[in-house]
Amino acid sequence: MMIRIVLTFVLFGIFAFGAEQDCEQYFESKKAQLEIQTREFDEARQSLEAYKASFETLQKEKLEALNKREAEVNATLAQIEELKAENARLLKESQDILNTINEKTEGRVREIYSQMKDAAVAAVLSEMDNDEASKIMLSLESRKISGVLSKMDPKKASELTLLLKNMDNNTSQTSE
Repeated sequence: MMIRIVLTFVLFGIFAFGAEQDCEQYFESKKAQLEIQTREFDEARQSLEAYKASFETLQKEKLEALNKREAEVNATLAQIEELKAENARLLKESQDILNTINEKTEGRVREIYSQMKDAAVAAVLSEMDNDEASKIMLSLESRKISGVLSKMDPKKASELTLLLKNMDNNTSQTSE
């Protein structure tokens, strides 16, 4: 019985010693696996950091390019606004000059036709386009217009009278 107990302890000791060696081997293999995984994680982390850095650099470059483009667009818009203002100023000047010329021309035409005899004015206006003739007649005094119309062909006089009426109505409506 004692031999049995001793034999059991010996077997148990051998088994425990074998198990202890198996445990050490197991832990050593796990340790090696963990070291490999740690290296893989470090490599992945380094790759990710490198990717992140290159991505941030690329984003920064794109943002700088976008800011540069935005500045160019803003500068172009400012130039366009300046040109627009200059064009508006030039247009206003041109219109003022044109109005002055028209006023002087109308004044001279009015003066010329005012000095002519009614029959001569009627003959000249009868040969003109109705719109132009009515514009000239509008520039004359009422007494002169009535004298000219009385010397015209009745058909032409009625056409011009209707045009004068329409022009007079348009002028009074725009001034209201």
